[in-house]
Amino acid sequence: MANFFTDNDDLRFYFDQGVPWAELVELTEYGFRAPDGFKDVEEAKSFYRDVAESFGELAAEVVAPRAARLDVEHSHIVDGQAEEAPALREISEAMRVAELHKLCVPRELGGLNAPLTVYMMAGELLARADVSIMTHFSFHGGMALAALAFSIREGSTTFDVPSGRIARTRFAEMIREIASGEAWGCMDITEPNAGSDMAQLRTRAEQDADGAWRVSGQKIFITSGHGKWHFVIARTEEAKDPSDPYAGLAGLSMFLVKAYDTRPDGTCERYVTLDRFEEKLGHRGSVTAALSFDRVPAELIGKRGEGFRAMLLLMNNARVGVAFESIGLAEAAYRAARDYAEVRTSMGKPIARHEMIADMLEEMELDIIALRALAVRSAYHEECAQKLGIFQGFFTEASPEERARVSRELPRHQRMSRRYTPLLKYLASEKAVEIARRAVQIHGGSGYTRDYPVEKLLRDALVLPIYEGTSQIQSLMAMKDTLMGVIARPQAFVRRMADARV
Repeated sequence: MANFFTDNDDLRFYFDQGVPWAELVELTEYGFRAPDGFKDVEEAKSFYRDVAESFGELAAEVVAPRAARLDVEHSHIVDGQAEEAPALREISEAMRVAELHKLCVPRELGGLNAPLTVYMMAGELLARADVSIMTHFSFHGGMALAALAFSIREGSTTFDVPSGRIARTRFAEMIREIASGEAWGCMDITEPNAGSDMAQLRTRAEQDADGAWRVSGQKIFITSGHGKWHFVIARTEEAKDPSDPYAGLAGLSMFLVKAYDTRPDGTCERYVTLDRFEEKLGHRGSVTAALSFDRVPAELIGKRGEGFRAMLLLMNNARVGVAFESIGLAEAAYRAARDYAEVRTSMGKPIARHEMIADMLEEMELDIIALRALAVRSAYHEECAQKLGIFQGFFTEASPEERARVSRELPRHQRMSRRYTPLLKYLASEKAVEIARRAVQIHGGSGYTRDYPVEKLLRDALVLPIYEGTSQIQSLMAMKDTLMGVIARPQAFVRRMADARV
């Protein structure tokens, strides 16, 4: 039986020894306080490996055989409601039965409490089978965790510290529903004429006389936008002039909007209008929707004016997720090219033995190995930073030694995550396009036909340097931080540059 995890030696290395599991497991298990949690690191690692094998089997046996159908069977809007493509429904049902969406959700909310890093690496396996499925999958558990993170930040989650469990959280209904596979969430940011420039967003949120919030406006290019739960960025503050403190990004707030309710007879009562599903070059198994809001009830998350800050939490994790998605696609392209080159003969030998083709294949493989190393390290630092922040804020009964360690380690993880994330998203997405392009080249004229999967991989890859922050934005972020570091410590920069040259 095919399995995309067991056939990947490099990915298995990270589960066996390539991740600093001790720190990650301790943070995920709240210092091994929970009575129903793992008792040690090895027990947790064994479970994580079992999870990865399950994902690998489902990706190879359920998703990959349907990839071609996903490319031609499109979801549609029928009488105002979403009607998913048959192949997508079949895969979604298999994932729901396998309980994959509850992977990282805390146990007390119906989940399995695995680290987000495991979730990301499992996402690579799905992306190798079909990137549109990995994209849709990420808006299940990922949005549940975002809701929990938002609630923790605003103080509406409380902990039972002695048992290491969540006592209460504001969005429990949403989180449990997503974990069960009954619904999913999405993030609604982009608008017509306001993509990367969020200061131009025009969707508004206003309060009724009784204080209830209502959102009005249009959002476009919303991945999995036919979902039930929407995190919506909307303008709440009207700036009087450009110097107003609420001008631009400072006037944005974050809201949770329920797009529909299911009636007792199983039909849908919709509050958010589905305007259209985009016809795309690739990623055709993933719905990309345009939505309209007309005074739709909404719940404010955090405080007014904190929308951009809340969005960054979503985007940082999403960018790491796109990197793993890119690696999965690159892995599929490399393997397709390698397998073809080993059987296609030219001039008396397989083209894999021609030096130029062999060199291309070797570069593709090494790029993937390097990207995976950077991605795992980035996911690790981002997750540790988030969980140490929670520990610092809530586990007040920790020992002085524990609190000192957190105060020391938290800034380091935050600094490394900030350093790695834009570089990772930029490099992984651009390399995915390059590797898919090379796979087509190695296939020759056959690669330009639909008889082989590489033309689809190239089409799917082209959006990766665009969404969740373009390559140009990632470059600017990385360059800004680097230049600020040089200005702050010029001697250290010159010394490191000299060491590198030597």
